[in-house]
Amino acid sequence: MKFHLMQQICAALLASLILAGCSASNPETPDKKSDDPTASPSQTQVQDAETEAETEYDPFAELPSDTYGGRSFHLLARELYLYELWTEEMTGDVFNDAVFERNAAVEQRFDTKIEAIPIAGEWGDRTQFLATVRSSVQAGDGAYDLIDGYAATIGDGFSDGLYLNLREVPNLRLEQGWWSELLRDELTVHGKLFAITGDIAVNVWEQMQVFFFNKGLAKDYAIDSPYAAVDEGKWVYDLYLSMISGHSVDLDGDGSMTDADSYGAIYYDALTFDNLHNAFGVRLTSRDADGNVVLDNYSEQIVNISALAMDLAYNNPDVFYKNQGVGESRVPARNMFVEGRGLFFASTLEEASLMRDMDADFGILPYPKWNEAQSGYYTTSRDGRSMFAIPIDVPDASFAGLIAEALCVEGNRKVIPVFYDKVLKGKNARDEESSRMLDVIRAGLTLDFAAEYAVQTERAGFIVRDTIEQKKDIASLYKSKEKVYAKAFEKFLGAYE
Repeated sequence: MKFHLMQQICAALLASLILAGCSASNPETPDKKSDDPTASPSQTQVQDAETEAETEYDPFAELPSDTYGGRSFHLLARELYLYELWTEEMTGDVFNDAVFERNAAVEQRFDTKIEAIPIAGEWGDRTQFLATVRSSVQAGDGAYDLIDGYAATIGDGFSDGLYLNLREVPNLRLEQGWWSELLRDELTVHGKLFAITGDIAVNVWEQMQVFFFNKGLAKDYAIDSPYAAVDEGKWVYDLYLSMISGHSVDLDGDGSMTDADSYGAIYYDALTFDNLHNAFGVRLTSRDADGNVVLDNYSEQIVNISALAMDLAYNNPDVFYKNQGVGESRVPARNMFVEGRGLFFASTLEEASLMRDMDADFGILPYPKWNEAQSGYYTTSRDGRSMFAIPIDVPDASFAGLIAEALCVEGNRKVIPVFYDKVLKGKNARDEESSRMLDVIRAGLTLDFAAEYAVQTERAGFIVRDTIEQKKDIASLYKSKEKVYAKAFEKFLGAYE
């Protein structure tokens, strides 16, 4: 395959566009005025104060007022991501303290005690996690009220019937904006939904795939502002290719391009290429007239995107990519960018907080669109994010649903604004444009059922990713696994019957 293969297949790629996301807004409350024009200023102030006290916002007003006499709410959580759910004390860090205050408010209102039970590791060992939940359910000991699972593997328990249908759990109001409308609708099949996320956690945003760019190098290379291109709807794949073209530099002069040299773009694993199909609005599944999920992972668009991704990864001299598996080359790739040896760096939003000490200024961008006709900029959130489920042996589903709902409600009010405005935009965005780009990126979040549950379906939703990792033509990969994909997908959907 030649570097300019992309130009040969551009015309064949007709991307179907998806715009998914959710937003919530609160109407402004007009200033309160005294109805008595003769009232003195002091009387008016007293009346205003009394009115404000009477109408003080209560985030739990529409929830049951039950109290539980200090009963513990047991939360099984991945240790590495415990910070977004529970903290022991106030520390002065704005995010930590927002989580603490959120939990304290819920504990006080419902007279409960939130107790976190961590599973070691970043993801929680897949076998250990499933065994932990399964043994609890089989014993009927009701050890956990809520489970925070690794998105890629929480589906392991669906076919075993380990989790409640969240659509039927009392007190969960999944239609409200603090739960992810996108995931709720995408992952519900025939009225059943076993896991979801929302404003109870923040790493759905941290795991969003984005581009970083070195502003100093962009100036040195006389590249027009990518920000302007985004604003004008012209930040497209062709423009991106033109910006990275000709910017590989053999810094050490040894005649070969290695990680000691400089590049137009740096990628660290196959998922950063796989995100192209999300960025171009091309899905891996559809729904038929009866609401059934239909696998569609070998369409003309997917074939063409796989070819683009392969060409970008292995045939473009201005791209650095070291195929070491998922995440394995993340730190070296990040170091290359931090050291000023890459114009663009494809990664996740959480990298911004890990690159605070970078000397050169960097900006944050969405993935480019396929073409200017595409209505929006899209990306996905990687499957390391938290997904929440309630085990089927939970002692009191009403209690579990109520406290989970309250945590999400108060997370929407206390934690998400701090995280988004002060942590992401304040600490990690280095300029006003990047801060604005975060709104664009967040609005274009998209997810797909096949990718969400690829681990449980013989990697049917990872077909583009696997062509990169295996350096294999997508046609031969699909031919070898077509029946396997179909059988595994059908079996997994049996959990929703």
